[in-house]
Amino acid sequence: MKLLVVRVLHLLMVMGFVGFPSGLGAQTLSEMLTEWDPAWPQRAGITAVGYSQEQNYALDTFTIDLPIEVDPTLLLSEIENDVSQWGTKADFWILPFLNVHAMVGVVDGQTGVGLTPAAVELIGTDQIAVNYDGTVYAGGTTLAYGQDWWFLSLTGIYAYTDVKGEIESIPSWMIMPKFGVRREALELWCGATYQRVAERQSGVFDLDGLVLNYDLELEAEEGWNTQLGFRYRFSDNVLLTLEAGFGNRKSMTGHLEWRF
Repeated sequence: MKLLVVRVLHLLMVMGFVGFPSGLGAQTLSEMLTEWDPAWPQRAGITAVGYSQEQNYALDTFTIDLPIEVDPTLLLSEIENDVSQWGTKADFWILPFLNVHAMVGVVDGQTGVGLTPAAVELIGTDQIAVNYDGTVYAGGTTLAYGQDWWFLSLTGIYAYTDVKGEIESIPSWMIMPKFGVRREALELWCGATYQRVAERQSGVFDLDGLVLNYDLELEAEEGWNTQLGFRYRFSDNVLLTLEAGFGNRKSMTGHLEWRF
């Protein structure tokens, strides 16, 4: 079976809560921990998360046991990855400016590696396509600050994707800075996401009895992409978030959140 490592993202899925308090007053840290101001956001939340993503990968390393001497990087062309993810996130404001969150979800997707004409001639196929599914676990933290009509946040996330079958499990991390504005129940923001991931796939091509072992490592073609999003507060307890990503990595995230 022709397999290839796929990085499963998410998270996305895991987006930091952005309804920050507008003023912290002169409270000490211990007072902030124990005396939660009713004017601040509800302290805990449970969120249903949906996420989809399309992006190109770049080749890091590629080796294959060919019977002739050839640069293996000349065998591969465009590498594309599509991912869908659904999960549940729990978060908690330890301090008015410090949130921690954790998520678990399921993923499925496909990675397709195009082959050059030379590779097609040698291997006999024009693309290596791998469908996959698995479970993703993620955790992170958000630092936030805001005034009456604007806010800033910085979110860091570590994710671990356990992929079923012969594909290796994939660790990754993300950094997401944002700047936004708010008016009554609506919040709008722009930002960016940086993703760092290293993916590895080892496998075998069986060409009519000729067995070729290969080892492949991939990384995101572009580390950064831009984000635009909005959040609507139906009440103090129920909120809806939609966010879109643009650039080499295109994404769509939806959150339905309950705070208490």
